[in-house]
Amino acid sequence: MRDCVIFLKLADKVPDIKDVDYIGADKGALFLAKKKIHMAFSIGDFDSVSENEQSWIELYSDEVIALNPVKNNSDSEAAVDEAIRRGYRMIYIVGATGGRLDHEIVNIRLCWKYPDRVILLDDQNRSVALGEGAHRIQKNGYQYLSLFAENSSEISLNGFKYELDHRVITERDLYGLSNELTGETGEIYVHRGSILVIQTSDGAGR
Repeated sequence: MRDCVIFLKLADKVPDIKDVDYIGADKGALFLAKKKIHMAFSIGDFDSVSENEQSWIELYSDEVIALNPVKNNSDSEAAVDEAIRRGYRMIYIVGATGGRLDHEIVNIRLCWKYPDRVILLDDQNRSVALGEGAHRIQKNGYQYLSLFAENSSEISLNGFKYELDHRVITERDLYGLSNELTGETGEIYVHRGSILVIQTSDGAGR
């Protein structure tokens, strides 16, 4: 099973991730085409690209999936759902943050829809939802790590500045903000439920 990177409208660079397939969602496909980067597939309603831009997208795509502009999901959700259907293991998304807040919320919720598989990346943050089980977390140069629950969840933290032992947190609890790893790795145990993990640093870049 291969990994993939989905590029959305706000993508402005290609992350340094090896041995992945590239997927363009709507104007994210145009970003890749302009860089002459080959795509496993492109997907979207493409209502914001010109005919000339559409021809560039088609030139650099193995397959173009054209969606009806009148639909019940976003281009990002459609791209992730299609990547899941095709069996991709880890799905990285770039260009998912920094624009419309409603779309940003949808993209964050895609992490919860597919825990342990969908990762949002930008210059400052790495976001992923973790399901039940033990998870080893790498610091990877990030300064802080914040945890948020979607529903009532029970977690333990080892190797953190503020550790927890079978603590129940809910969507109303906000004290998971700005924890820190004490070393290069730590462990998060999700005994029940799922949590969103956001690794972040102050200022763009790390």
